[in-house]
Amino acid sequence: MRSNSTTPRVNRVAGFVAWAACLSFAFGAAWGICKIPGGGHIDSGSVATTTLSEGIARFHLVYPAKYGFTGTMASPPNYYCHHPFGSFYASAICLWLFGDHDFVVHLPAVLMSFAIPPMLYGIGKRIGGAVIGAVAACAYAVVPIALGFASYNNLETPAIFGSLLFFWGHSYHQTTRKAGYGLASLIGLLLACSADWCGYALVAPLIGWCLLRAFVFPPRWTPAFDFRTYARWWAFSATIAVTTFVFWLGLFYRADRIADWLASGNLRGSDGTPLKAALAARANWIDFSFTPLAIWLGKVAVPVVFARVLIFRQDEEIYSLSILFGAVAQYVAFKRGADVHVFWPHYFAEYYALAMAQLASSAGALARLLSRWFAPSRSRTTIGAWIALIAGILPSIAMAPDAVRSLPIWHRTGGRYDGRGNLIRNDMDLLFILKKVLGAVKTPNSVLHVNPSIVMYYEQAWAWHGAFKDAGDPEVKLPASTNDSYWIARASGFGSSEQIRIANLAHVQAYGDIWVVDQRQSPGPIDAWRVEERDPHPIEWVLWGGWEPVRAVRGIDPLKTWEWRVHLGQRGSLPSPSDAPEPTLDDLRILHNAAVYAGATARVQELRLQIEAQLDRSVATDFEGGVRLVGVRVTRGAEPRLESWFVAPGPLGSDATFRIRSSVAARARFSLIPVNTTDRELAYPPSLPTKLWRPGFLYEFQTVLNHRIGVERYWGTWSHPGLRRLDHQAVTTLATVP
Repeated sequence: MRSNSTTPRVNRVAGFVAWAACLSFAFGAAWGICKIPGGGHIDSGSVATTTLSEGIARFHLVYPAKYGFTGTMASPPNYYCHHPFGSFYASAICLWLFGDHDFVVHLPAVLMSFAIPPMLYGIGKRIGGAVIGAVAACAYAVVPIALGFASYNNLETPAIFGSLLFFWGHSYHQTTRKAGYGLASLIGLLLACSADWCGYALVAPLIGWCLLRAFVFPPRWTPAFDFRTYARWWAFSATIAVTTFVFWLGLFYRADRIADWLASGNLRGSDGTPLKAALAARANWIDFSFTPLAIWLGKVAVPVVFARVLIFRQDEEIYSLSILFGAVAQYVAFKRGADVHVFWPHYFAEYYALAMAQLASSAGALARLLSRWFAPSRSRTTIGAWIALIAGILPSIAMAPDAVRSLPIWHRTGGRYDGRGNLIRNDMDLLFILKKVLGAVKTPNSVLHVNPSIVMYYEQAWAWHGAFKDAGDPEVKLPASTNDSYWIARASGFGSSEQIRIANLAHVQAYGDIWVVDQRQSPGPIDAWRVEERDPHPIEWVLWGGWEPVRAVRGIDPLKTWEWRVHLGQRGSLPSPSDAPEPTLDDLRILHNAAVYAGATARVQELRLQIEAQLDRSVATDFEGGVRLVGVRVTRGAEPRLESWFVAPGPLGSDATFRIRSSVAARARFSLIPVNTTDRELAYPPSLPTKLWRPGFLYEFQTVLNHRIGVERYWGTWSHPGLRRLDHQAVTTLATVP
């Protein structure tokens, strides 16, 4: 294979670049691996893979299966037969080794992601030396979708890992003829074909090319190779590809799931929309996932790669085209899947990395050729190497700021990015209560009663780690020995009358927006617990992620308890609201409301001044019915939020929501990502319904910003038509965040 003999200085720089790319990508993949998995593709999808693997680990099933943590073996109707089982087997091994810990959810993908940049470095080194290897590793490490989904334990990362291992082992096996490299290549092929159906498409063009090279092309048409070694490797490769395909379909047939498999393919398939229109609809996702620079370079590379294949006729030149074929087949054939899942074009990142290696190698070769006009022969190789390194690394340097800024956005939204404008909730407040509060008191046989205001999806089931069932209202005074101990709901999922009814029916314990009832207790007035949130310290930031606050329950909160009881009509059992040692702004709000309730005018004015001093009052707005927006506050830290503060004239005529939307107004500095054209919905209904508001009280609506890259404008309107602005303006601009 071509190898540029460069000066030690160029090699040292290239080695530093490669190490930096590998280590930074490894950190990005492992960042927050120990946290409670939340919602969205990255976390919920990884939890789905892990929970479907529980039956393999616990009961030694061959099939992944839906398992509700009941201790009961799944039956064939619950077998999951949409994809090959490789990802599930990898998760089952981790479950068997380490148990049901949160870090196990992402562990298989993280370990595989660790190896991807080093393998790209090795393949690039075979194409053109250490410089080209560094270009390949660095190119993959700064693609936002590759970095953001590096911990996504599903199909893509295992298929990318397997295909790269297949290519890497094959490349070194050709020249060294060492059986170890050949075995590594075959293992990679087995992994790729066991991870995703797209794995077959990623490797098929190379296997087809090798068939032509070994048995069809004239010997002089391609570089010399050892026919016996090469043909034996090809025969094993073709056998593995065919055998695994038949094996997976045989398992599907044995479980009587062929029809289900075909239906899943049809569900993700094409709906007849023209490709151009589909790409235009996904433009925001594509630009954020790759940046326009990477997209343009990927297109420019296509004719260059084809030219290199015709000129050099080396197997390494086929790798990027092989990946491109699989990525295009996946993205185009399964149109509806790509419309719903941001991560669908993940395979193009693998193509981009190897295509950049070939572009950089071509730039270096061109520089060597042109340097004949002005440089001595001994310097031409060095000039070519420097040009290749600079040309290959500059795009990565330009993309790096967007890659870094995109990582917390991927995690905070669970990989949903802008959600096509829809509401995005990661449910971390609920998952914390399920795992840390109820998980600490439940018994192995506990059955959780779940109100319809909460959807128990994969991540909720994982956090609870036990049996659950749907329920309406909570029950009360159940026997102490019952397994059906706890009932859970979201306060924001109820109207005002429902909240009052449930609070009088049972002893509700409120943890923010989450209501819990121990159904063995007698009815009683509501108690609210203090859930403190703080930014993580450095070790927590690394292990549990820097995009979520650290939560802890600190006991019953007399201020929150007073607020709930006043509004729910439980005024005969009001606690005495007293100043906290270090009151938060929300504590001051409730103290202000308590002073209004008690008629302490001087105290009201004192607290009102303290609160308004911390708000941006330039956005103050009056609405119909006497509602006034007093001001807003944008909080920073692990989870930036927008707080909208209102003073109420009394109960509103309906349970209304202050709808907050956002739009990107300008591109961020040093960003390649264009302005996102999607306006997003951000606000959920408040925990305390507006129909229960009291005269003169202050109320705060909190909204997680989920800030995108760029200058983003946030504005609000009331959901009720009777709450328009008095000045007849359509919306109220609340904040502009750079």
